[in-house]
Amino acid sequence: MAGAQPGVHALQLKRVSVPESLRTGDKFIKWDDDCTTVTPVTLRVDPRGYYLYWTDQNKETDLLDVSLIKDTRNGKFAKTPKEAKLRELLGVATLEGKLENRTLTVVSGADMVNIAFLNFTAFNEEVAKVHETDVTANGRWWDSCEKVASSVCSRPTDGELKTLWRSAACRRDE
Repeated sequence: MAGAQPGVHALQLKRVSVPESLRTGDKFIKWDDDCTTVTPVTLRVDPRGYYLYWTDQNKETDLLDVSLIKDTRNGKFAKTPKEAKLRELLGVATLEGKLENRTLTVVSGADMVNIAFLNFTAFNEEVAKVHETDVTANGRWWDSCEKVASSVCSRPTDGELKTLWRSAACRRDE
């Protein structure tokens, strides 16, 4: 083109920003269809957006590599408990909104055949909706070399080593 300047149309990528609400976390109730107990947790995303993690009342932390998340579901598409006792524990009258709209289901797995469902119930509908849209909002930005480099090059604590090994074990077939 006549008069075109080189480098004017260069694409500049912006650093991924994780919303403050996901970094600070929100209170959820984690539940599983296989048992009738519920666990109060704080659900967060790390500042770089690599891991979804939750901490229970005993300060035990579990995590999920965001690259393994296939889908997040809320509302009528979220899993709801089948057992009446579990539904009763989660549908407490003091909580705001319908159980289906407060439920967040995280579908994850190394492939689309071997998937797992993590179920969380928020204390109000708005929190569940924010987590459903924002956890996977940025596409596949989590598949970056920076993630691996920061995990390997930093000096992890014993707890971080444990979670790093857990994460590596999930990806051993790749």
